[in-house]
Amino acid sequence: MKEMDNNKLKIGIIGLGRMGLMHTAIFNSLPDSKVVAVVDPAMFPAKPLSMLNPNIKVYKSIEKMFSKEEIDGVVIASPVGYHVENAMECVSKNIPFLMEKPLSINAKQSESLVNELEKKSIPNMIGYMARNIDSFREGKKIIQSGALGRIINIKGTVYVSQLFKQGKGWRYDPKVSGGGVLESQASHLLDMLHWYFGPVKRVNADILSVYSKGIEDFAHVILEFENGLKGWIDSSWSVRFKRKMELRVEILAENGVLVITDDTLDLFLDTAHGEYKEGKTFFSANDLFTGVHIDIGGAKFTYQAEEFIKAIQQKRQASPSIKDGYHVQKIVDACYQSASENGTPQDVF
Repeated sequence: MKEMDNNKLKIGIIGLGRMGLMHTAIFNSLPDSKVVAVVDPAMFPAKPLSMLNPNIKVYKSIEKMFSKEEIDGVVIASPVGYHVENAMECVSKNIPFLMEKPLSINAKQSESLVNELEKKSIPNMIGYMARNIDSFREGKKIIQSGALGRIINIKGTVYVSQLFKQGKGWRYDPKVSGGGVLESQASHLLDMLHWYFGPVKRVNADILSVYSKGIEDFAHVILEFENGLKGWIDSSWSVRFKRKMELRVEILAENGVLVITDDTLDLFLDTAHGEYKEGKTFFSANDLFTGVHIDIGGAKFTYQAEEFIKAIQQKRQASPSIKDGYHVQKIVDACYQSASENGTPQDVF
């Protein structure tokens, strides 16, 4: 048993907020990894964690952890404003890392990181876990099959009942978080559409602050992709009756319609194509679920962890990568610029 444990990848966790604790539990429960160290300057809840599991060492800085521990991979779950500096520490030591989304406060802040990763073959990953939701995975498969024919238009929404008064904490401070619902939840949707349809070329956006100061509670964005496809997204963390974040993508195409949510997939085809029949096909989350070793916060997070572990073991790039996150960040930046100019279209550079 001891020998098997020694063969596991040694994982370090940076930041022990809600996401950091969840990643700790997942990576410490998977057969190919174990958490050996955590970093949190506040030492809370790091101290209770080390008492519960003495095998996990607690440090106040990433530099101290690297000087004391042999680390095979790092999960960065610190506030957004510290993402890049923590990632750069990993790059300097050639250590693979999985970074929680979004990438940074703005694209300029992360340019140095992206440039360094172009020079080195270090497995890296950005935490846009919605790609790992079973229904959206199946949606990708359908799109790639060509069953829909020429895609005419797309629209997406992301809503959650999170904020109905001024928020407290770093997530609601634009100097640390980078922005509101667009930077936070809507970036999942932007990454999804980038994954489905390729890079975004141009945006025009409108944002609205109702409960927050300096960040947006609502965002509406019109998108034009490099391949000529057009669509729009709508997002808010201040809508009623959405206990958890709900993603929805609707695709109108020449041969039918595809509607995907976190829990369902509805496909209608005028003409059968390959394995997809004519007429209506419906999949529920249960139909598509493939099983995971542990489910904490949803299977999507376990799939994400497994992808990161495989990337380290196989010495390959993970998906989505920091480069993918950089494109999403540039889209978000262009949206904020457009909104500041009353919706004037902005190119995504």
